[in-house]
Amino acid sequence: MKRLDETLDIREISLHRRDDCKHYERCLNEASTKRWRSFSCLDCRDFEREMQIMPRLRKASNLAW
Repeated sequence: MKRLDETLDIREISLHRRDDCKHYERCLNEASTKRWRSFSCLDCRDFEREMQIMPRLRKASNLAW
């Protein structure tokens, strides 16, 4: 998680955060406790790994998303 000095525009949030990440609530609470304006998940290894895995799972699945 990386501290951002500027608040993300509503259209940027999905580019910077994964609210389905298992760590999201913990990071959100930490950023709030530290009174950060905003944060990004882009430098998180778990975020990057999940971003790479998800498209493969979706492509291999017969279920509609």
